[in-house]
Parts: sequence; C-alpha cells; structure tokens
Amino acid sequence: MVDWERVERLRSKGVDWEAIASDPKVNYTAPEGVEDSGRALKTLFYTRKSGRSRSGKKRSDAPKPTFSGRFKDFLVPGGQGILVVGLVWFAMAYYVSYVGVLTPAIPYVLIVVAVGAAFLAIGLVLGTARIGDTWKKPLALGLVVGLVVSGSIALAGVSLGIPNLSRVTQGEPGGWESETPRNALWENNNLPVVFYMGSIACPFCSASSWAFQAALQNVGTLAGTQYGTSNPQDSYPNTPEVEFLSVTFESNYISLDVKEGDDASSLAVMPTLSLVERAYESTYDSTGSIPFFVVGGIYMHPNSLIANPGILQGISPQQMAHIMSQGNTNTGNDLSIYQTIHEQQLYFEAYIVKIDTIAGITPPTFGGDEGSVQSIVSAIS
Repeated sequence: MVDWERVERLRSKGVDWEAIASDPKVNYTAPEGVEDSGRALKTLFYTRKSGRSRSGKKRSDAPKPTFSGRFKDFLVPGGQGILVVGLVWFAMAYYVSYVGVLTPAIPYVLIVVAVGAAFLAIGLVLGTARIGDTWKKPLALGLVVGLVVSGSIALAGVSLGIPNLSRVTQGEPGGWESETPRNALWENNNLPVVFYMGSIACPFCSASSWAFQAALQNVGTLAGTQYGTSNPQDSYPNTPEVEFLSVTFESNYISLDVKEGDDASSLAVMPTLSLVERAYESTYDSTGSIPFFVVGGIYMHPNSLIANPGILQGISPQQMAHIMSQGNTNTGNDLSIYQTIHEQQLYFEAYIVKIDTIAGITPPTFGGDEGSVQSIVSAIS
C-alpha cells in the first residue's frame, strides 16, 4: 500500500514527484507500461484527494508512521534549522559589539551548532530527504529564531547599559591602548570611571599596585588599603603589594571601580565582574592577563607588565612603603626602584588628566610632576 502520509510530508518539503515515486518508503509501484512514474503517482494522488474530499471520509489505506519514522524525517530539516540558528547566533556574538552579553555565550552557541550539524548528518544517512529538498523552511525559521534570540540578548545588553565596543585599538604611551574610533565615555556619577581588575596573588598586579596607589592618592582620598605579598609559589614570589580589597575613595576627578581576587594562594580565584565590566574585559583582555586597567572606557592597559616585579624581590611591603614615601631623597638601589615605579605613576596621572579633559572636568595638577605629566598627556591621542 502507498504511504500517502509520507507522500504528503515529502510534497510539503518540496520534493519532486519523481523522487517521491522512487522513495522505497512510499511503497509505490507504477502500473505496467507507465514510463513516468512520478506523473502517474501525482495523478493518483490528486484523484485520491479529490475522491476523499467528495466523500468527506479519509482513507485509511496508509499505515500511521512510527515515532522512529517521524524522527528520521525531522532530522534533516531540524538539523538545518538548528544549525542556522547557531550560526546566526555565533555571528551576532562574534561581530556585534555588545560582547559583555553575547561573547560569553559563544561556547554554548558552538554546542547548538554541533547539535544541528549532528542532526543533519544523521538525517542524511538514515532518512530520504535531501538538503536541496528541504532548505527553504529551515533556513527561514533558523534566521528568524537566530536573529530574535541574539537580537533580544543584545537589546537586553543595551537596556542594562552594556557599552557598544569594538576591537580596533591603537598604541598609546606607556604600553596603553585606545579605541579607534573612540568609545563612549564610561562614567559614574558624572565622573570618568577608572577600573582595575587584578588579584592579590599576581606578582605583576603587586608591582603595579604601588604606582596605582600613588596616583590615586594624588587625585583623591584613598583609605582602607592594606599591605601584603603575592603568591609565594608563583614566579616572583612574595612581591610586596598594596591590596585594594576594602578601599574607599573620594575624588572630584574620577570614580574608582576595583575588582580584585582575594586569595593570595591562587590566581584561579578571580573577582566576579558586572556585565559592564565584563564587556571591557572580554573585548580588550580576552587572554585574561592581569592587571587590567581601563580609564574612562577609552584608554586600556591590557598588558600585564606595567611594573616589573623582578625589581621588588627581597623587599618587604613595609620597606616598599618607606621607599615610596621618601621619593627622590632615596639613595642607591632604593632610588632606582622609586624612579621606576614613579614613572608608571606619571602615566596613570596623565591618563586621568586626559580623561578629565575629555569629560569636560578641570583636571588635577601635580606640582613638581606637572611638566612630566603634561608631556605624556600631549602624546596621548
């Protein structure tokens, strides 16, 4: 008996009559002497359909398809649809700039792509439908669902304040980078945000912390810092550091945003970031190198080497604090250490001046360092 339900399904998928007639699961045998089996089946199909319409009764000569049969028929169009959804979502996640929301989803998107590809491959092996016969509806549905899913996530990112970022940067003084074209200003309470992400276990964060602390003290009131050392098992063990875990900061020039891992024994313990913070981190610090600094959303330092922790080996946090307090009155190796850290402090201060100028805020001044700071500012794009 002819499986008329399968004939109906194949027709709805755009399969031509010749292919349907030759499908063994349709179970159609053309009458003897008939050369065009597809045309004969088509005539029989519409004759049967017309007769059924007149009688108002549905013929029951076709057996109901089994679950496994229905599943096999779903595999090719279903796999195509799932695959298109995943590919559209991946494209949106990779190319659309709301990366704080979309990019972290890429591993899950790749799973969707893999599932769609698997369904398609299995369907082509087990089923009778071909890619060319079934592509229209899955493609249309996949595009719509993919755009709706990824577009909805991007719109949610906009409503949550996720910045629209791109990945095109240019070099700036001191190993910093800036966005081209310029990002929108990242502000909090009408002040440019200075964001720092790091870990108290990281020796590179430890070495940089002294320059960062000194710059912050020159542009506001910093309280709650503590002294410590980096992971004793890591490279550059026990590098002296300033810890910002519990700081408070008041300033008329910048708003401070600090996220610091609090376990000195493991770099694996990293801070939890907000979606806005994650947008900058995932865009400009995709390798996960720390420390990571962002000034006003426009200037970033994604390179971990701001200050070399090698110069601080064998120095306690208390000794380092004393060196920083003595400034240029230090002598010998202590003076060399101070000058190295102080140079990085000047870069922090210069980028704060630059971002305040962009924000329309009268920037701070730095006394005897003003000339050095302004020299760096003039070189920043």
